[in-house]
Amino acid sequence: MITNEHLMQTSEYLDKIVMDKWLSEQFLSPVWIGIFFFVVFTYVLFFYLADKKRLVEILLFGSLVAVAFSIYDSIGELIGLWATFFRMVPLQQNFFMSDLTIIPLYAMLVYQYTKSWKTFFIGTVVWAGLIAFVFYYLILNRLNVFIYLSPIGPYLDFVFLILTGLIARGILVVLLNIAIQQGNLAPKASLARLIAAPALKHSSDNSDDDNKKS
Repeated sequence: MITNEHLMQTSEYLDKIVMDKWLSEQFLSPVWIGIFFFVVFTYVLFFYLADKKRLVEILLFGSLVAVAFSIYDSIGELIGLWATFFRMVPLQQNFFMSDLTIIPLYAMLVYQYTKSWKTFFIGTVVWAGLIAFVFYYLILNRLNVFIYLSPIGPYLDFVFLILTGLIARGILVVLLNIAIQQGNLAPKASLARLIAAPALKHSSDNSDDDNKKS
């Protein structure tokens, strides 16, 4: 029988060896410094490019992506689909290298710079492909930072990231519609961007009506 005390002792031992390895081999190593500057660059790039007028909306989208991927990442590691050997900080969850940085920040830029569902889908496919097959599979794997333990790992990441992006955007559309129905007209401009095709068609119809009247 596995007791709570046994679990606590095992957890404490694991935390100790993770910390020892991080302090002795990882912290301030060339790989750590490279990842650190890439993370800083990603944050600076995002806040430089982010539309400050839509920042709350964009951050909400990013939060949905970050939470979904953090849960998915934990499950994948638990069942042995992949493993992380290198961390920015000595925590079990890989928060500051992908879950809360690389993945959601670049996802938010895709969300901001695409208007119709078609362009968003294309942008999300490109983003998911770069994350799964380039960032994880080609770069982190070769640096022995992260490794796929199953050959289907990168394909699962690719599909999951696409679905997460589409679902998160769909949730934003629903939430903005609810806010408008409740009498809050502020989200109208944002909603028009997210469903650009219908909005453009409606605008075109109004323009035709004006021409007929004149």
